[in-house]
Amino acid sequence: MLNWNFLETFVVLSENLNFSETAKILNTAQPVVSRQIKMLEENLGYALFLRSKKSVALSPEGLELKRKLGPLVEEIKRVLILDRSENSTLLKINIRMGSMYEAGQLLLLPKVAQFLEVHPESTIHVSLMSTSLVNDQVAKGILDFGFVYELSERKSVKAFAVTQDIPVMIADKKVAANWRKQERYNFIGYRENDLYLKGFLERHLNKTEMSKVRYLSSVNSHGAIIDLVRKQHGMSVIPRTSAVRAVEKGYVEIVEQDKKPQTLYLICHEQILIDKRKKVFLDYLLKQFKDAKS
Repeated sequence: MLNWNFLETFVVLSENLNFSETAKILNTAQPVVSRQIKMLEENLGYALFLRSKKSVALSPEGLELKRKLGPLVEEIKRVLILDRSENSTLLKINIRMGSMYEAGQLLLLPKVAQFLEVHPESTIHVSLMSTSLVNDQVAKGILDFGFVYELSERKSVKAFAVTQDIPVMIADKKVAANWRKQERYNFIGYRENDLYLKGFLERHLNKTEMSKVRYLSSVNSHGAIIDLVRKQHGMSVIPRTSAVRAVEKGYVEIVEQDKKPQTLYLICHEQILIDKRKKVFLDYLLKQFKDAKS
């Protein structure tokens, strides 16, 4: 079955002929781009791109589809973005939102930016803060929406599971290969009493290994944690999303990871769902997260 995402992905890729660049433009992952193009080709019954290890080029059929489809996709985007006369009252939205720090920056803010591109009349205020504070302010109605790992027990707060992340143990490259043989395991935490870190260690280390754990310092920034891990030849536990870039650059290595992913949630006060204008924003985010997983 064809859908809008396949067609838009094809048009963007046909312009730059680069899967990584297309993923960045569409704010998704490269494997998602590859999968969508493969499914589009399977539905059409012919190859759209000629691939080699060093280059990507349009096939003759791909060139013809680009010629026909490119203007149509642009026109559809123009209509969806610019022609809002019937729904203009729904698009002038003022949103207050709270989010965890790194997860918000990496996973949430790109989708907020996309919403503002489609609805430039809207205003969205995003505050980065602790999960407990996000939960508290959403429950009190101070914030309209929140983006968190952990949920409060307040019945007035509605939660929507939108994506997952995997806790991973990272180590400086000098100690990664033989970290279990170290006399001490020097850990940097996210906070002074880092339950996220402690829980991971209890799941992955035995009693003898736990006795080697030493907490060197804490800092509430995953980027700063990675810097300290490198400088102090230490270790830490952070979400995989926050570690990927540093691993790709060779700054640190992942030495252990949980088998069970951790769920991230969009939350809101149940009264927000009555406001049709703000529900537009919620529905948009839910769709963006759903599309990112497909």
